[in-house]
Amino acid sequence: MLTLAFNHGTDIFTMHHAFTKLLFSFSVLLLSGCAVFTAEQEQTPEIEAAVSAKPAPVTRPFPEDAFFDLLVAEVALRNQDLETALDNYTYQAEKTGDLGVIITTAKLAQYLDRDDIAAIYAKRWVTEEPEAAEGYFILSSALSKTQNPLAALPYMIKVLELGGDSNFAALAATVLSQPKDEQQQFFDGLSAQLKLHPGDNSLKIAKALMLQYRNQEEEALTLIHEVLDEEPDNPHALLIETRTLSQLGRDEEALTRLRYAVDQNPQHKRLRHDLARRLVKTDLFQAKAQYEELIRQNPDDRDLLLELMLINRELSNTAEVAAQLKSLNETPELRSRANYILGRLAEEDQNWPEAITYYLQATGPAEFTQSSQRIASISLAVESTDKALERLRTLRLNHPEQAIFIYLLEAEILRKEARYTQGYELLSKALKNRADNEQLLYARSLFSEKLGNIDDVERDLQHIIDRDPNNATALNALGYSLANLSNSRLDEAEQLVKRALELEPDDPAIIDSYGWIMLLKGNLNAAITLLEKAFEQTQDHEIAAHLGEALWLSGDKIRAKAVWETGLKNTPNSPIIMETLRKLELFNE
Repeated sequence: MLTLAFNHGTDIFTMHHAFTKLLFSFSVLLLSGCAVFTAEQEQTPEIEAAVSAKPAPVTRPFPEDAFFDLLVAEVALRNQDLETALDNYTYQAEKTGDLGVIITTAKLAQYLDRDDIAAIYAKRWVTEEPEAAEGYFILSSALSKTQNPLAALPYMIKVLELGGDSNFAALAATVLSQPKDEQQQFFDGLSAQLKLHPGDNSLKIAKALMLQYRNQEEEALTLIHEVLDEEPDNPHALLIETRTLSQLGRDEEALTRLRYAVDQNPQHKRLRHDLARRLVKTDLFQAKAQYEELIRQNPDDRDLLLELMLINRELSNTAEVAAQLKSLNETPELRSRANYILGRLAEEDQNWPEAITYYLQATGPAEFTQSSQRIASISLAVESTDKALERLRTLRLNHPEQAIFIYLLEAEILRKEARYTQGYELLSKALKNRADNEQLLYARSLFSEKLGNIDDVERDLQHIIDRDPNNATALNALGYSLANLSNSRLDEAEQLVKRALELEPDDPAIIDSYGWIMLLKGNLNAAITLLEKAFEQTQDHEIAAHLGEALWLSGDKIRAKAVWETGLKNTPNSPIIMETLRKLELFNE
């Protein structure tokens, strides 16, 4: 066994080099450096001096392997291999229980945004050292960033009570994405603390942020101006002020204040970004200058480069656009996003070939669905159905991981074109290697119904139900199809739709199916009641056809015509309404 002298609250790596001291002087990696309004961190300098005063050293024995692991951790720190360092500190914090190692682990985890680990060891820190404001701050911040701002609030209050630098605004930014009742609890907690600490600007900023979010702009401005009277250059107060002024439509005043805010806080990313985006609406050249400065300050932020590229496109700076697009192309996800945006812009300019070219290059996971839909839509509009299907087929072959989505998109085109046999064959091909895929089975059942193949409809939908007995969509589809294709099976159809309705009692499509079955069974009053309920939720043309027919048969011909007119307004030339009118022999009326 070796014996190491370990200062209470001191990190082992302070034994050697100033680099390590600097690295772990992030005692307050100011969440105030966060864009508190989006919970997104700003770039802020690391703060010197992690602990200003330390108690006398406490000597305790350490196992030899602990010394080795801690030495490995320090070497990893020197090489900036922070993940390895954290692994070793975490292991030794568990093994030794030493407060110094626990503190180091909490700080390093916070620095690396490993909030789950930071919360665990910060809590152990404050349990052993109840007056450690920094420990409470790390614990509160970690809980907030893991979407638990209500649990974080008491710990940030403790920071305030201990005289530390609190940041309630970061917590408030997180709670804005939580349910309404949690937002209210947090707001009430802030208000209570503000009564106890009426001069605390961190509390005022947090409450003002929530008031702005609630569209209580004047109350927000009152609080923020109290902060700015004391701290006229406070970046977070200025950010709330300018955004609140914008919400009030006071755009010129907001722009003036934004310019002042950026002048006073030239390195603050969120303020300058807000200014750049506002200038896009009024002066592209000034906006370009702001974006160029943002990129100079944040060279690794490729999203800023994408926004600058779009401005250069508007300014017809072709060479700069090409250079920036080339740079963006080095990052696959940004290449995809850039091409998708360029496709949308080309589409707005009605430059269809260019739009398709861009969309074909927007194949990242986030853009593929939309870009494929836009290709199909453009091709259908300016080329032909067959050309659109050919383009989708090529996409499917080039991106087999997206095959199911493309098959479904192809099938939808064929369904709308009433090419039912072709659609059935396409989906049968898709199902050869995907026999259990519920989306493909359901889609094929729609074609089978149009072809009048009740056995095929039942086979596919029953397959889904056998695997998922509570699949309300499949239950409803099978019941509705049986009702349409087989008058002798209306009771069976009713039971299936009734089961679906028990699972999804407010679904207008299922309510419509049940109403339609009641109509087919001759229960006119029940049919009208159900169909009216469905029609109140959505004026879908199919529901309009059913409700109109029920009303017509009941003798209420004026209301029936009004319902059909509403359905046709939403879906001109609706085939199901037209079929209903033919069935009732109403074309001459």
